Amino acid sequence: MNRESSVSPLAPVIAGAAAIQQRCDDPVDALDALNLMRSALEQAADDAGSRNLLTEADVVMMPQGMWATSNPAQVVAPWNPGIRSVVADIGVLQQTLLSRACAMVAAGDADIVLVCGAEAKHRALRGQILGVPVDDPPTTGAPDERLVPAHEILTREEIDRGLPVPARQYAMIDTALRDDDGLTPSEHIDQLAALWSRFSAVAVDNPDAWNRSFADPDTISAAPMLAWPYTKLHCSQWNVDQAAGIIICSAAAAARHGVAAERRVFAHIGVESNLMVPMTLRAEIHRSPAVAAVRAAVREHLDRDTPEIEHVDLYSCFPAAVRVQAREMGIDPASPLTITGGMTFGGGPLNNYSLQSLVAMVRVLREDPGSDGLVTNVSGMLTKFGASVWSCRPPATPYRSIDVTEAATAATGVVAVDPDHDGTASVVTYTVAYDRGAPTAGVVVGNAPSGRRVVAMTSDADLIADMVATDWCRRPVTVRGLALVG
Repeated sequence: MNRESSVSPLAPVIAGAAAIQQRCDDPVDALDALNLMRSALEQAADDAGSRNLLTEADVVMMPQGMWATSNPAQVVAPWNPGIRSVVADIGVLQQTLLSRACAMVAAGDADIVLVCGAEAKHRALRGQILGVPVDDPPTTGAPDERLVPAHEILTREEIDRGLPVPARQYAMIDTALRDDDGLTPSEHIDQLAALWSRFSAVAVDNPDAWNRSFADPDTISAAPMLAWPYTKLHCSQWNVDQAAGIIICSAAAAARHGVAAERRVFAHIGVESNLMVPMTLRAEIHRSPAVAAVRAAVREHLDRDTPEIEHVDLYSCFPAAVRVQAREMGIDPASPLTITGGMTFGGGPLNNYSLQSLVAMVRVLREDPGSDGLVTNVSGMLTKFGASVWSCRPPATPYRSIDVTEAATAATGVVAVDPDHDGTASVVTYTVAYDRGAPTAGVVVGNAPSGRRVVAMTSDADLIADMVATDWCRRPVTVRGLALVG
């Protein structure tokens, strides 16, 4: 029996994938995000060997980016005016689109699905610097379907107390993880720099990486501080012009369109948790039971645990995201954790990185056809989590899209915030916010004697200096409402 005859005709496969980027000093010469997506899909079709995959596609899906266009499919997929379009708002996991595409194919509800995403924030930044207006193409109408998140990512208290900035929340998650690890602040800083330097080394060899210059640990630690202990070189670089296009179709459609068998990458499983618990309400800020629930679903369906998967790309907006995922998935943090260089160096288009990562994974798997690849993604402040496993080997069991929100909810402890607390509290985690290199505010999350959570901030220079110089985790402090007074 040959390979093709043993595969279900409805097995979802990636037939073609492409990632592109542009770096134009003059924004007039640059494509907008929608045309970048169209170009990426065209290159994905060329990768598959047939542009008929575009004209015969049933659905096009894309995550909403920084661009603002009412009906993006008119520009992104002009080859098929009747194509059904789906746009997922920011806050919806990119895994949701991938899982839905694969599930539609596996159920016979669609034969060919296009998934794409792009940002053109570098173009917008150059336009702002040069005073040149850059606009997105005008369109009419609306997508056939728009996916929206069910709940809010931030609480009112987080917004009022200086925590709407992702770097600050992730820095606090990392500091809580550091405390659980029993590290000193200086040991933690060295650990973060070493980890991100390893990511930088991967980007050097990635032709699609936005920044291919190696950053050693000292360079990372010496970069301008944004949210202690995170410097600029710990944070996602979103001022990029990058796009990805992926063609997911049935095995039968791939054969019909002449896609070579060795180029097809099979979807084995897609898993997601859509539980939304804001960071300050989590009983264990350094944990993510949702990640553990995803790991359990992968292990049960594939009969293979995540540490055994040969190739891994963990979503890497900030070090905390990587560190928490590795711990919950049982993956050795010293093992390779990225195939792109991560979102600081490979590039972090706001709502598109997971698609960039998957394109890179397709290339890796084609070069190592007996292996599996794990791609993860995160939404919010380590709020939602998703993962998918892919291989050039057909799956032993049929593809499944699995939602583990219920299991994640059962495993996630929550606490209530007391916004009016007046008295003592024990610090759970903290950070110092910086503006243009200068510390501007200290923020703590703590536990009150009542068992409720407090969130407070200070602009007192002496307190801020002490927060950077000493370890504040588990420290008793005095809080009056939103104010940290000592």
